[in-house]
Amino acid sequence: MKGDLTMARVVIKEAKGPYTLQEGDKKKICMCGLSDNQPFCNGNHGKTKDEEEAHLYHYEGDSRKEVRIEETTGVTG
Repeated sequence: MKGDLTMARVVIKEAKGPYTLQEGDKKKICMCGLSDNQPFCNGNHGKTKDEEEAHLYHYEGDSRKEVRIEETTGVTG
């Protein structure tokens, strides 16, 4: 393929905790999208504990910033 092209996508997740397949399972499925061990939970959902409802956040590494939605121009930082 000519040139290296990286494509990014925005995936919006609303869950703030993992999903347990069966009661008693130690492995849980990540539902927040922040785990470095996808599809399994690694506890990174703790970063979402103080998020406000109806707000949109962007996470990168250990940083988080709120993203404003502008109806006329799209998503802004």
